[in-house]
Amino acid sequence: MSIRLNSSALLLLFAAVLTSPAIAQDKASNQGEANRPTFVTGDLGSINASSQASLHASAKSALQLVLNEQYEADGREEMIVTKVIEDKIGGHHIRFEQKLNGLPVAGTGMVIHADIHGSVFAVNGDFVPSGDLPLKPDLSAIEAFGLNDIKGTKNGKPELSYVLGSDGIGHLAWKATFEYINEEGPQRDIVFVDASTGKIAARHPQILYARKLNTQDCQQRTRRCKTVSRSSNVINTSDLAINSAHNYAIATYNYYLNNHGRDSIDDKGMTLKSRVHFGLNYNNAFWDGSQMTYGDGDGVNFIPLSQDADVVAHELTHGVTERSSGLIYQNESGALSEAWSDIFGAMVDRQEGATGADIWFIGEDIYTPMIPGDALRNMADPAAFGDYDYYPTRYMGGADNGGVHWNSGIANLAFKLLVTGGTHPRGETSVNVTPIGFDAAADIFYAANIGCLTPSSNFATARYCTAIFAGSNEAAVNLAWDAVGVPNHPPIQLQNDVATAPKDGEIGDIQYYLLSGVNSGETVTCTTSCDNGDADLYLRFNGLAETNPNSGLNECGSYSTNSNESCTTGAASSDGSTLNAAVHGFSAYTNLSLTCTISSNNGGSCPLLDLGSSCTSNSQCCSDKCKGKPGSKTCK
Repeated sequence: MSIRLNSSALLLLFAAVLTSPAIAQDKASNQGEANRPTFVTGDLGSINASSQASLHASAKSALQLVLNEQYEADGREEMIVTKVIEDKIGGHHIRFEQKLNGLPVAGTGMVIHADIHGSVFAVNGDFVPSGDLPLKPDLSAIEAFGLNDIKGTKNGKPELSYVLGSDGIGHLAWKATFEYINEEGPQRDIVFVDASTGKIAARHPQILYARKLNTQDCQQRTRRCKTVSRSSNVINTSDLAINSAHNYAIATYNYYLNNHGRDSIDDKGMTLKSRVHFGLNYNNAFWDGSQMTYGDGDGVNFIPLSQDADVVAHELTHGVTERSSGLIYQNESGALSEAWSDIFGAMVDRQEGATGADIWFIGEDIYTPMIPGDALRNMADPAAFGDYDYYPTRYMGGADNGGVHWNSGIANLAFKLLVTGGTHPRGETSVNVTPIGFDAAADIFYAANIGCLTPSSNFATARYCTAIFAGSNEAAVNLAWDAVGVPNHPPIQLQNDVATAPKDGEIGDIQYYLLSGVNSGETVTCTTSCDNGDADLYLRFNGLAETNPNSGLNECGSYSTNSNESCTTGAASSDGSTLNAAVHGFSAYTNLSLTCTISSNNGGSCPLLDLGSSCTSNSQCCSDKCKGKPGSKTCK
């Protein structure tokens, strides 16, 4: 949890059954990060659950086939089973972590999904192919970190690791933990520095602004806190802040055990450690990976932060997420982490007696004690407190770790509408969501966190993951995401210089397209053809194209007052780049087609074979990639 001060208000920003869908054909959906499909669906093999050994082996085999075909794996990557989840009707969901050359690959993780019969119908996650990644560092750790002015004190010995970088590409990197204090309080980040270039590849914040218990009194200090209770039962001392931290931790434990069969944060009986009365007038609370910490507040903006059930449950849910999906606390994955914590904070608050509109207020019991009726966030109307509630207009800047708190309102509102039904509170869409109630909605969102989301998941993946765990409520789940504008349009794979089939779009719709195999020095020109409406076009290499005319990340954009747009990228910086195109409906349109053409670095169209063409060697393909089984290779 994190509290932020700004010019308008002090905002507490908490930091941190299944049925196999009918699918006519395999479908790869790439969210635009360096040739990494986010999910693949279809007939993807089978698993054998007769024993643990056979389950692990068959799951690994099924996954490897998908990785080879869709993720450009070459067999040098090592996938390790970390968790097997059996759902309520006998389906299996198997999580994998990735290693390369014996080193972990931070920010990655894969999940395969099989139905009760063992048929694998989906694979999702984040993966880094070995490709041309170096085996050894060019820079020592001292040299790499010495090239950067990194805030804080480095703790521990740097380690070599691979990482899925913030640019969506794999890096061999030195990683180290840095600790510092900023205006929000204590911080701890794992920083990854590319071992060849010395540039920062990624930064993973660890402090997320959380039935064995250990409740401690810090006596307004920041260290040497003393244990006041290890009781597994509710306590009643003369100190309300101590009582609340301890008792609401028990309430959160009981909620997860009774509703989801989970034994504490790690599902292995982890001790719930809480530090109370932290610092002097400290307007904050946070989960740091092992324990909860609560300040007392200054009495004006906050009273002791442990005195609200949804605050405590929110923070402890960050621990659940850390040990399940591992959502990275930045950008869209961080916003999902915040939303899931708000959602289960609300569920515990409801368990503890909250009713009506009060269920959807976060932090209402501890924020501005002299002002009645306010709260920190409103899940039912996020914009009421300055948060975003509509995906097409989400925050896309760098502040707030990429909008982890502000954008959480999008998923919060989707959950609220799924519970109660209804429409968007500000009329951003006219979708009327079918209500399914608290328990059914919470089951779906919990299952998605445990059995589908991965560290770098985004909103589109969250939609997909909640839908596959929705069972008979799948239509309602999709309506909830429709209502907040999260697209249900899987990216369309383009072929070089081939027009797409005509497609319709409503106002606000975003359709993504992918063109793989753009090599270094090559440019791409994309053109839309449509005689009605107003559809705008945006292009970007190796990253999700932003539907924002002011984006500094896009290669180009074309946004006239009609639907006939055209723009040309600059030269691709590396071989095997993926062009990401986005068509945004400024107004509704019908029968729009898109054509993207690769131009070689001498200005001509590629004379070689297009994607999907039969081939025998890499040199025959425009993409320089000829893969597949002997006798049936195609250009990839």
